[in-house]
Amino acid sequence: MIYVILYGVLVFVAFLIALNGLLKGANKAQADMVLRFILIGTVITTFFVASWKHGVIAIGVALISARLTRPIAARAASKLLTVRKGENDKYIGLPPRKLEKISKRLDIGWPIQPNQFDKVYESYDQAESALFAYCESRPRIREVMNEFKISREDLKEIYFQLVDAGCGQWSCGHWVAASALAYPESLRYILSRKGEDISETCFNLIMYFEHGSFGMGL
Repeated sequence: MIYVILYGVLVFVAFLIALNGLLKGANKAQADMVLRFILIGTVITTFFVASWKHGVIAIGVALISARLTRPIAARAASKLLTVRKGENDKYIGLPPRKLEKISKRLDIGWPIQPNQFDKVYESYDQAESALFAYCESRPRIREVMNEFKISREDLKEIYFQLVDAGCGQWSCGHWVAASALAYPESLRYILSRKGEDISETCFNLIMYFEHGSFGMGL
């Protein structure tokens, strides 16, 4: 029976690790380290107090839980990060797997070691191309592009404007600058605000990917 409790602890800790990764704060790294220490410690404990078979199962439970609890953690993060501004506010969910992979490659991280510049920027250029190709492959995105008469080069320019304005950050599982181009509602919102304050647009996009609304009164 003890191993059932240990499995439950693994699922819960995996959920907390996913949730911590989606939240904001200065102590995220420390919290992640503590939670991963507990996770590994629980797996090791299972080997000793149950059996090696249950220990192997515990590893599988930890790995599967990390994947399955992430959507739940994303919705929980959405509720924790923001105060609802309207009855229709609703978190849009995690990005599709393909977009998520592209987004992770776009977040190159800093600082970059000098001997890694060429490799990092080559990967970044490939990720950019993959993002714009992904957007163009989505029928609803093409509809918006045709409606506003924009091209891939326009998407590229908008992406860099968003990054410069502060959208090069994660919000509830979304790399905002990328997801903003890959969802028809957010892309239409950006294009309809051409000439408006880009910083305000960026802030409202972050709000959209946190809780499904473009901000107060929008």
